[in-house]
Amino acid sequence: MSDIKIANRYASALYQQAVADNSLSVINVDMKLVFNTCKNSKDLMLVLQNPIIKSSEKKAVLKQVFTNVNPLLIKFIDLICEKNREDLLSRIAESFLVINRQHLGIEKVDVISAIELDLPTIESIKKYILAQTGAKEIELNSSINPELIGGMQIKFGDNMLDTSISAKLKKLKKELNIA
Repeated sequence: MSDIKIANRYASALYQQAVADNSLSVINVDMKLVFNTCKNSKDLMLVLQNPIIKSSEKKAVLKQVFTNVNPLLIKFIDLICEKNREDLLSRIAESFLVINRQHLGIEKVDVISAIELDLPTIESIKKYILAQTGAKEIELNSSINPELIGGMQIKFGDNMLDTSISAKLKKLKKELNIA
């Protein structure tokens, strides 16, 4: 079974238990912390992915790193360490956050633009995505990449809209090479 499927199953189980325990909002905050910590700490991920380090040692490290999280998450960390799945912690956290967003009707949107976007542009992007997806809310992450020259790239769900000048130049170059 693929790591993604395994991560989804663990995330789904944690989600269901958090709902049953009425601790979903707390676990969601904790899973954001777990995801961001794993994403930003290369050393932690190297420890978790190292097959030479014992699971008990990895569990101890995780409990030191995540001392102020909900007891349910501590039990969950114990479980994944017992099952030797600690290397999937980041993927499990990401899957959990995706499941939670889906249940709340929140669409995550990543916008990369050549320059910083003004508020009316951001609002029109949100309005467009709401119309396209039927989501209740938009979680928009914006970043700047001057290499786009102009325009933007909008990623949501399985969709990618690329209106950047660099993409248009690549397309034109490709058409000219064919001709």
